Amino acid sequence: MALDFHRFDSNEHVFGLDDKQYAHLENLFVEFKQKTGIYIDPYRDSRLSMDHQKTMLKIIDAWIDVADLNKDKRKTVTVIWFKTWMGYFSNKSMDIKILGD
Repeated sequence: MALDFHRFDSNEHVFGLDDKQYAHLENLFVEFKQKTGIYIDPYRDSRLSMDHQKTMLKIIDAWIDVADLNKDKRKTVTVIWFKTWMGYFSNKSMDIKILGD
């Protein structure tokens, strides 16, 4: 598993990204780093506050607006799936702890 996502308050494991999913999201993570200074890296731990999650949602929405969603359907599915998780955490006002390998 490339990254594990946990609730920050309880350390409960919620979901993980494997290497392929991480590769599908990597360009979004690079843009996120440019906007926030935080790089979501499979070898480091990090934390996403609610504000960071909202930033990630905006980045994903911008990607969806310009991407050819039929070009790489697996990537599209991964991005939409990840967006759903970011929206869930953001709506629940929960910070996320991300644990790398």
